[in-house]
Amino acid sequence: MTGKILDSRYEIIKKIGSGGMADVYMAKDILLDRIVAVKILHSNFAEDNDFIVRFRHEAQSAGKLTHPNIVGIYDVGCDGDIHYIVMEYVEGETLKQYIQSHPNIPIDTAVRIAISIGNALEEAHANGIIHCDIKPHNILLTTNGKVKVTDFGIARAINSSTVIDKQSILGSVHYLSPEQAAGDKITAKTDIYSLGIVLYEMLTHHLPFEGETAVSIALQHMQGDIPRPTKYNPAISPMLEECLLTALQRDPDKRYDSVSDFISELKIAQGFTTSIYNKPASHDFTALTRPLPTKQKPIVLEKDGKVATFIANLPQKYIWIAMVALFAICFAWAFFTFGNFWSAENISVPNVVGKPVEVAETSLKKLNLKVSVDEIASDDVPSGQVISQTPPAGTNVKAQRIIHLTVSKGGSTMLIPDLKGLTLEQAKERLDKMGLSLGAVENGNDPDKPSDVIISQSPDSGAKATKGTRINIVINMRQKVSVPNLTGMSLSDARNSLLSMKLSVGTITSSDGTAADAPNAVVVSQDPAGGEQTNFNVVNLTIGSKSKSQKKNGTVNITIPKEGNARQVEIYVTDDTGKHTVYNAKVNAGSTINKDVSGVGNVRVQVVIDGSVVQDREL
Repeated sequence: MTGKILDSRYEIIKKIGSGGMADVYMAKDILLDRIVAVKILHSNFAEDNDFIVRFRHEAQSAGKLTHPNIVGIYDVGCDGDIHYIVMEYVEGETLKQYIQSHPNIPIDTAVRIAISIGNALEEAHANGIIHCDIKPHNILLTTNGKVKVTDFGIARAINSSTVIDKQSILGSVHYLSPEQAAGDKITAKTDIYSLGIVLYEMLTHHLPFEGETAVSIALQHMQGDIPRPTKYNPAISPMLEECLLTALQRDPDKRYDSVSDFISELKIAQGFTTSIYNKPASHDFTALTRPLPTKQKPIVLEKDGKVATFIANLPQKYIWIAMVALFAICFAWAFFTFGNFWSAENISVPNVVGKPVEVAETSLKKLNLKVSVDEIASDDVPSGQVISQTPPAGTNVKAQRIIHLTVSKGGSTMLIPDLKGLTLEQAKERLDKMGLSLGAVENGNDPDKPSDVIISQSPDSGAKATKGTRINIVINMRQKVSVPNLTGMSLSDARNSLLSMKLSVGTITSSDGTAADAPNAVVVSQDPAGGEQTNFNVVNLTIGSKSKSQKKNGTVNITIPKEGNARQVEIYVTDDTGKHTVYNAKVNAGSTINKDVSGVGNVRVQVVIDGSVVQDREL
């Protein structure tokens, strides 16, 4: 497969993985000049027409998902009997590999990874897509510490055809929900159960159920009780354990109503309050990881992990004593710092909300009060204006009390997305989600890019912008080209002819069951037809078998005008065996020529008088 080019676009570079239903290859998208991952279905799935229909439908639906924790789907297609799906190429390792190489994953890290997976599922469920095959093998940890979920769509397609009688599902039986094992209706709660199993494995380094066969494991999911995770890891808090066991209820009605609820409970249960480090701005895996300088895979910071594990293993009473002591220290500091509590003077705090921060500071300092200012981004309040104050207006305080002001520093900034390669509708949808708007739309012409996609934008991707910024784009409106006549050509010759016109082969159908790789396969029709003008970059072909035995006969009747001199007459016959001269003579004026002609397969007769074609027809 290495070196093969699918649909004249995706050049296979090397094999990077294999699964129960597909092989994964690194490939180069020749058209967009980028590295992609191509998942090619095994032949046993490619022969199942019903599955292929479901596969294409689910892949197209999953292709609409756009989320930082979801591996993007770019394309789905077929080249002959090869059915494939083109995805974002992600460098890194699977979560399964990470679990195997890290027997003691810190609880914080495991919960953050689970939350990132849950965020991906939250986006999918909001778009009506259920993954159906959440397992560590389908979770990627990138080299820069991101968590990405893959195989949306393909897993749903295979689940719709079978539950536990396919190899790919048998490989997932440890993470199978009870309703999947029983063949019952699948809902979003199916993904919640599978995510719970993944978290269970990260926290305990064990799977809840083991068995000799896949069927025995599936039966345990339907009938057995999940062992409490604290059996394997006593450091798990009671709240986190109950949260996990709720997600792993056999009855879907007893699980969380949505993956959003599961995520919220995980955040509350773990709370990240036992960590001495600041809580990261996001729940990406990078929060507790860093890339090796020499190897391209993330590892957990061992120092951080040991400290977190030590604190998590402390008895609860010591943690409570430490918290009470910390509260007492903070209270004492606040008592003597936040104001002159021994003063008899009471001051009524004025209302400075909505005023410029300079005016507010002057007003408060005149009243013998101190001021503390915190700035936050705001899309609704102008820069430099007070948003809120603590204590509120009208409160009586002592002299020298600190008044905390929250001040706007203007609209929050964001990075402009890369819109090149998207259609106009896709660009509008992406900009709407980010709070940006579409500006001027101009037409451009780039013969090397597909028609009706964006080829440039202003401001460019990566530039900083505020909410409401208008993005100007240029749409590729390719000039119309004349489609060559491909009828009678082999598929190889047809592809070469289209490539010379910067066109490519679209769908290939057979009119009589002839295979695309059959030696006698030829093009019998095309859409658009030969000679038509088009600005699309693909031509759909219909193939059939080239007849080698059918012989066609006909007659050529030519009368030379009576006036003038003798004429040179030539008659040519072109058929499947080539071009032949059947008549070549000088004929006197007024003479009549009757010539029987014949040929094999597609036969064309051409009459030439004195170098000019006077007749060109098919038999």
